[in-house]
Amino acid sequence: MNDFDVKPCRCKWTSLILMSIGLLLSFASPHAFAFNTGNVSCTTSGNQGLVDLGVVAPSEKIELSLTGNCRITRRFPIAASLTFAQQYLTGKGDTYLAKETSSGDYLGSDGMGTISSACLSGSCVPLNLNASFPYEVQVTGQAGTTPGNYTVTFNMYVTAVGWETYSDIISAVIIKYTVSQPPCTLSSAKTMNLSFGTLSSNDFATNQQVANVTMNCTKGTQVTATLVPTQAAISGSTGVSATTLAGLSMAATWADDGTAVTFSSPRSLTLKTGANTIGLGFRPRLSTSVSPTGSFTSQYTLNITYL
Repeated sequence: MNDFDVKPCRCKWTSLILMSIGLLLSFASPHAFAFNTGNVSCTTSGNQGLVDLGVVAPSEKIELSLTGNCRITRRFPIAASLTFAQQYLTGKGDTYLAKETSSGDYLGSDGMGTISSACLSGSCVPLNLNASFPYEVQVTGQAGTTPGNYTVTFNMYVTAVGWETYSDIISAVIIKYTVSQPPCTLSSAKTMNLSFGTLSSNDFATNQQVANVTMNCTKGTQVTATLVPTQAAISGSTGVSATTLAGLSMAATWADDGTAVTFSSPRSLTLKTGANTIGLGFRPRLSTSVSPTGSFTSQYTLNITYL
């Protein structure tokens, strides 16, 4: 059984020089030689083969779990490193990330015959003949941004540290998806700044600022709108959250019907063909009997989700 051991030899000086040149050539072109495979025997589970994600939104998060079990058929004297390689067959997008779950180490993306800090057993240690190890690798990425069809090959490899010609492919998937064009686009600014100017306690009851979010749609569609405050919500007061000024809070309402916003709870809306406005009203409110003084901010994120 070959354990990748190096045997000493008695060489002439000319042979040593030739070997040095050969090694330099090998380092310069690591994939120019044939790989020694059969170092592990693996069975895969979870995602494998063709993974068809169907229709996804632009830049939608993609997550895959690659699991299986590998039996060592040729000893790894130092460690068995995990790496991957990906290639877009159709479409073009970002490079994925792959993480070995037990250690949290990320796999290198240089493919077969290369090494990284992630290892098959979760730790980079010697692996003995016939030992078995389960593996789990989480793959994450983002869908493409341009509408169309995408096909990505994702291959995962195990390579002997110190003997990089000993390398095997242990998992191969083809990720397929179609990026669709959303029926609506945001025509107002992504960031809005509302200024209340200088206020006194007498102004709080009547002073309100409204944020109008405009969506242009090519067809009628159903969406949900969810408002999430950055500052903490005030317990027992629907739609009221703190500001950065102690003693002053902010009340949020839906501008179309004046109802208080239930934070982090989706509201269903029907958008028509053409321009649509989603309005949110914001009104300052005292949290104490004493009026605070000073400047304040209150931040929110509005999430629009297509159904």
